[in-house]
Amino acid sequence: MFGRSAPVEVDLGAGDGVYAEVRAKRDLDRNFVAVERLLGRATKIAKKAVRNQLTNLKVLRLESAYFIKNLCAESSLDAVTVRYPDPWPKRRHHGNRLLQKEFLEDAARAVTPGGCLKLTTDDLEYFEWAQKEVKKCSPWVADSSWTGADEPTSEFEELFAKEGRPVYRQAWRRG
Repeated sequence: MFGRSAPVEVDLGAGDGVYAEVRAKRDLDRNFVAVERLLGRATKIAKKAVRNQLTNLKVLRLESAYFIKNLCAESSLDAVTVRYPDPWPKRRHHGNRLLQKEFLEDAARAVTPGGCLKLTTDDLEYFEWAQKEVKKCSPWVADSSWTGADEPTSEFEELFAKEGRPVYRQAWRRG
């Protein structure tokens, strides 16, 4: 896919692509895959990658869970990032949430031992729920050393900071 051997990080639900773009510019020794379901957003990210000559950034228009389950080889990823996933707040919709047992098991298969899964959200209920789900999946161990301080911020995060709204972050390492 990249024509070179380098660690691969995936940004699931990449949105406007700012995170993947900034990381690809900053970390030229790593490869990045931005996975976005919506065509308009995926196209926008791809155009940024071409315009900025980011050969270490690729864009796929797919569902995140499908990508992890069906297109990622065992131990092929160094990190999976999930930023501001849809919290599906109604109880009857919780089955649509991304960080569930099947996805977590598929991600554990795809991520190298010692690799990480990172979550950033502004929804406390979703954050607490996700922590419980991940705790049930034995390959993942909480990484309390990761604060997200070096992560690129999105327009949403900057808006939240101005409003004084908290952002919740957690990383887990694959054992």
